Amino acid sequence: MIDMQNMNTLIVDDMENMCKAIRSMLKVLNISGQFFYAYNGLEAWKILQKEDVKVDLAIIDWNMPGMTGVELLARIRDDRRLRDLPVVMVTAEANREIVAEAAESDIDAYILKPITVKSLDERVKMVIEKANNPPPILYHLKRARDLEEKGDIERAINEGLLAMDANPSSSRPVRELGHLYFKKGDMAQAENWLLKAAKMNKMDVFAFHHLGDLYLQQDDVEKATHWYERAMNISPRHLERGMNLGAILLKKGMPAKAIKVFNKILDLAEDPLSLREDIAAICIERREYNYAIKLYTFILQQIPNRYDIMSKLVDVYVCTGESKEAMPYLMEIEKKETKDVRLLLKIAKIYITLNQNARANLVLLKVDKIEPGNQEAQTLLKQYL
Repeated sequence: MIDMQNMNTLIVDDMENMCKAIRSMLKVLNISGQFFYAYNGLEAWKILQKEDVKVDLAIIDWNMPGMTGVELLARIRDDRRLRDLPVVMVTAEANREIVAEAAESDIDAYILKPITVKSLDERVKMVIEKANNPPPILYHLKRARDLEEKGDIERAINEGLLAMDANPSSSRPVRELGHLYFKKGDMAQAENWLLKAAKMNKMDVFAFHHLGDLYLQQDDVEKATHWYERAMNISPRHLERGMNLGAILLKKGMPAKAIKVFNKILDLAEDPLSLREDIAAICIERREYNYAIKLYTFILQQIPNRYDIMSKLVDVYVCTGESKEAMPYLMEIEKKETKDVRLLLKIAKIYITLNQNARANLVLLKVDKIEPGNQEAQTLLKQYL
């Protein structure tokens, strides 16, 4: 049980004066205990990860540089130790995307700025009461989650049905049943429950996303695209969803639309350089080489000494028949004095295709020093040089 007169509160906002203002309002409300402050999401996450720190309530700003409030909340909900932590989100705007993201992150409550003592009092009391005395629907859903993690899907489904009985108007237990039947491998039942949830709540992004996963597994590209797009239109920040949708669009032969999706998730990503590598790999698999070249080139502009990316870029240029474009990167890789025989052989072959036989010869001699008698190097020397 959380005692409001003696609970520990984490306040997260990139503006120090806002943190102090929230603390002052909580003090007015006779909420005491320890207060922790963080001025960005990453700082807050480090505090929450400390074993000797116990936080009973988190009040988090929605829009912060670096790790946003939504990204921090997603980490909290994914952590077994922290996932039931009551969270109040503070936001300056209320729109469809914010509501959808709140639902996806299992937010407990959110407050619109400017914050007042009255609004803070109402939200904090509400989330603490719900944490101390969870309504039946939440009790059964948490039970279902715990049983699912233990691998007991049948009993988890029973808890999902009890949650639905507790609140027949909510789409949450309905889509949870769809998810559980999906985990069980009963696709017909999964589809039935998920479609029902989507019909009940036109903002249930979870249901849309799970339907996209279901149809993707069944290789029904048309339906998978439809449901992923519906989810993306409401809540675009889910990166995995965007990756899946982009890959599907490439498969359907719609590269322009796929690139639009990829660009959107790159704008929203916490680590866009790493994501660019992942997207480039998807593009190469689907032979969308031009966009892959653009992605790799951007990474090298930011981190010029990424020789692994240079090597991948060289491969793409070879696939497009633009070996000449690979030359600057080949020369840069050579400067590194690499001892990777596989890479050196690749460089030699490209030099041969470009009629740069003298360069190829030097590279193959280097291979011979590293690995005397290498059969492939000897064959290339005999055939071409």
